[in-house]
Amino acid sequence: MWVINIRHWLNVAGTKAGVPQLRNKVKKMTEIITYATSIYAGVKEPAIPKCWRRPKRKPCNGKLDTSLDHKEAVINFYCPKCQDEGIITGWKGLIWDISNGVDSQN
Repeated sequence: MWVINIRHWLNVAGTKAGVPQLRNKVKKMTEIITYATSIYAGVKEPAIPKCWRRPKRKPCNGKLDTSLDHKEAVINFYCPKCQDEGIITGWKGLIWDISNGVDSQN
């Protein structure tokens, strides 16, 4: 299970990966953040994020199930195909947070 505070992977400005080695992981996490927060905000969401895992060196073609707990500021993700899962914290207020400004009682 992944437990990720996205801010630990970002540069000081919070706009991109802090080091080049994290670029692809940050891209995947920001896709999940954008998707989950856009659903919460009620705007047209982007495509469902795909799983990036490679179990037994073969790409998983699953699509991630996501849920957002805005009060706790946690996004959960789960791949029903390979059972990869994780939580993302630290996303509130970042440029990928589409829910920014939406009433948190939803």
